[in-house]
Amino acid sequence: MHGIEKLAAYFQKFPGIGPRQAKRFVYFLLRQEPRTLEDMAKLIETLRNKTAECITCHRFYEADGYGASCDICTSPNRDTSLLMIVEKDVDLEAIERSGTYDGLYFVLGGTVPLMEISDAAPLRLDELVKRVQTMAPGLKEVIIATGAHPEGEATADHVRGLLSPIAEKNPFPITLLGRGLSTGSELEYSDRETIRNALQNRR
Repeated sequence: MHGIEKLAAYFQKFPGIGPRQAKRFVYFLLRQEPRTLEDMAKLIETLRNKTAECITCHRFYEADGYGASCDICTSPNRDTSLLMIVEKDVDLEAIERSGTYDGLYFVLGGTVPLMEISDAAPLRLDELVKRVQTMAPGLKEVIIATGAHPEGEATADHVRGLLSPIAEKNPFPITLLGRGLSTGSELEYSDRETIRNALQNRR
């Protein structure tokens, strides 16, 4: 396997990227100026050195100037009585761009498989339960902001089941995003108005 095929094989590991798209990426890179490729290589090399995973919400953030928790979790301007649960970092970014939410987050790291709930082990479910238990005395609402697709709905049902016993002891509502999102929607591809409507119409 030569260099082109090796690099294409790496690109195929990216979410939603097939063999043809992977090859297009490789040939696109081959057409770029040497300086562009050098800059990209440096960015990839230093990415992990300057980026950390927040120990509180588990999003990736630029760690320069911050401690083990990110700028959102440590901000004095966030509403600590609200917690939104999202599937992945890009969903969190989409919510932030909408400018309609000022609470805290928790990034699950994916969705619950449809076939076997036991396969959900890679998700941060234990960490989520601990986070909610810690926040419970001051919580006013937990928002489950998963996508409007089968995996997202299965995840929302599973998470609600995990958190319901905590909500019964420390009464707070567990809500879902509303009808602003059409069936099959991914949060990361939704526009600001759609996300705003989904938040306003949560149930």
